[in-house]
Amino acid sequence: MTDEEKLAEHVRVVREGHGANCSSIGSVIDTLFVAQVAAGAIFVAVAAALAKSESETETATKTESASETETEDP
Repeated sequence: MTDEEKLAEHVRVVREGHGANCSSIGSVIDTLFVAQVAAGAIFVAVAAALAKSESETETATKTESASETETEDP
């Protein structure tokens, strides 16, 4: 019996591809990690957009109230 035949008796399946021979929980953890990174990036982008629009609104409000104050003073 050759070494290859001995090895073939003990190997059930050889899978191809990324993480093919890892456990299924290992694949799930990788997927969850990538999903969390993507969700974090989306959250930061939305938060930055909201902060920018809020600061623009505050600036516009301050400018309007300053204009009204100037016109009311005799």
